[in-house]
Amino acid sequence: MRPVRALLVNENIGGHATVHHHLREVAAQRADVAVQVVDVPPPGFWRKVAAAPVPGLSRVDADLRAPRYQLAQSAWVARRMPAWLDAGFDVVHFYTHNTALVGSARAHLPYVVTIDSTNAQSNLMHPAREPTRFSPLSTRAVRPFERAVYAGAHRVVANSDWCARSVVDDYGIDPARVETLPMGVPVPPAVTATRRGGLPRLLFVGRSLERKGGNDLLDVHRRWLADRCELVLVTTDAVAPARNVTVVDDIRPGDGRIGPLIAGCDLFALPSRLDQWPNAVMEAMSYGVPPVVSRVGGMPEMVQHGRAGVVLPDGSPEALRDALLALLDDPVRRRAMGARARRHVETELDVRRTANRLLDIVRDAARPRPALRRVA
Repeated sequence: MRPVRALLVNENIGGHATVHHHLREVAAQRADVAVQVVDVPPPGFWRKVAAAPVPGLSRVDADLRAPRYQLAQSAWVARRMPAWLDAGFDVVHFYTHNTALVGSARAHLPYVVTIDSTNAQSNLMHPAREPTRFSPLSTRAVRPFERAVYAGAHRVVANSDWCARSVVDDYGIDPARVETLPMGVPVPPAVTATRRGGLPRLLFVGRSLERKGGNDLLDVHRRWLADRCELVLVTTDAVAPARNVTVVDDIRPGDGRIGPLIAGCDLFALPSRLDQWPNAVMEAMSYGVPPVVSRVGGMPEMVQHGRAGVVLPDGSPEALRDALLALLDDPVRRRAMGARARRHVETELDVRRTANRLLDIVRDAARPRPALRRVA
């Protein structure tokens, strides 16, 4: 019996490329499903024009920029879908829903959609300011398109319960058709970190310092922690020189350097202002490095406050300072929390388990549904 042929449409934002790298690797070890990934490229001229801010309105989030960008992404996919489907696929997987908002993008094949947040959630997130009274307009503008995506899907796969609740509560989707399935990470071999002398090392990983809370972390380190720990920032953003701050700006996905760097650190912090289900937190946990994270998106579920890490009570600098100092001052607690974090990844967030479950869902969506029998 030939394998189910699945087209995986990757929105290709942030950690989406990493997710699809894992899906390719896991699918290659299976005989029942064959996948082909299509990566949506960065916006070209017309997609940038479609999502350009409107002077005056953008300042108060009233220019509908988010739904314009989301619909432009999906229109790009819709124009190319007929050519892709000429290859004879059985099922389509959309990651995320924003690649399928335009009806023709959903083709005429069964499909599964995986999401890390709904637009009702993400449209209210902004790295530099609080939502305005106009922010909900973006969700209302795109809601009919988005609800149609969820309603037509064989299954909606949400990366967190936080996200799944929004699919049900904000879009009226039957809970039986929604499954919570975290995207996991590979579990590295257990290592005994050989720490050099000197200060403990606090790690941050994030391309955008503003969005991921890196600037907040820098400020807290400068004000209170520069004599207590070395701050290691893995980012491509420019960072001004500061005492006991190390910047690593040349790590690339797949180059094999991030693992040893994580293993050599004592603590991880991601006080994000905008996030859903970040791979970087799980990667730190997989190496036994306990994370300190903000109460944003699905991170509280991932970290499980007090067990595998610390979830900040609020976004104040003092809350971040106190959480970091508590773990810096208690290495025994820190190491025990790191060990629990690794066990949590081994049992719940191993990408071999999570990716195989997602591929099972995609495979099953392609199977013919039994015909309905008329009852006299």
